Amino acid sequence: MTGTELSASFRRRLGNVSTNVLSAATLLVLANESKNDLAEKIVERNPQYFTISALFDLVASSVTAREYPWPDDILSRIVTVEADMTGNSPLKYIPLKPYPGGMERLVDNIGGITEANIIANFSNDDANQANSGGAWYVQTRRSIYILSAAIVAVTNGGKIRYRAYPADLANLTGSTGLHLDPTDTTFGMPLQFHNLWVDLAVIKYKTERPNPLPLSELDKQYPVRLEEALRSIGLDDQRGEMFGTLPSYGNGFSY
Repeated sequence: MTGTELSASFRRRLGNVSTNVLSAATLLVLANESKNDLAEKIVERNPQYFTISALFDLVASSVTAREYPWPDDILSRIVTVEADMTGNSPLKYIPLKPYPGGMERLVDNIGGITEANIIANFSNDDANQANSGGAWYVQTRRSIYILSAAIVAVTNGGKIRYRAYPADLANLTGSTGLHLDPTDTTFGMPLQFHNLWVDLAVIKYKTERPNPLPLSELDKQYPVRLEEALRSIGLDDQRGEMFGTLPSYGNGFSY
């Protein structure tokens, strides 16, 4: 489905409602809101959807400079964090592990969050377990806080993998399929969810009006149809293995 087709499908399901009644700008807002709501359901069922990596620059460490904000388009949680603390070429990233217990546990373990205490308790190596050196991070409300030895400024020294919302639509025109990724760093909406995308936008339009419109039978079936679509993407690996054993009787002898 293209942007033009999504707009036409939406208006058709509302009896070909005109732009005088529903403007293109309002429809675009409904489409993007519904896209985000649907993406959240998809990721709940299959966390591998919409996972992408992004680079960020490391700055010379201080107790305040160790905190790095999340990407603006983050959908749910961070998947992995990596860093190269040296800046040598080529960059060699090591995994940073989430620190058990978060900030509260950290304060108890190192005796206060100061640059000297962090450097004394952590290193720039791959971590094995808490409180045994290595590089870690603490996830705060909208950022990550790196726990390591001294950090030098490294361009693209940090790498984060996270789940991102599919890209917002800029308009509802054009002939490009909305299932295609707009760029190398953004996602489209999977093709099998396009009709459900329109359905949800229609339901939002009907129910959020000052005087709500009645839902059609198709609208009422939306939860069931959504569940069927989600079930189809719930497991990426469709391989199956069956294990069996021979009956054990007579101590392995047949009589």
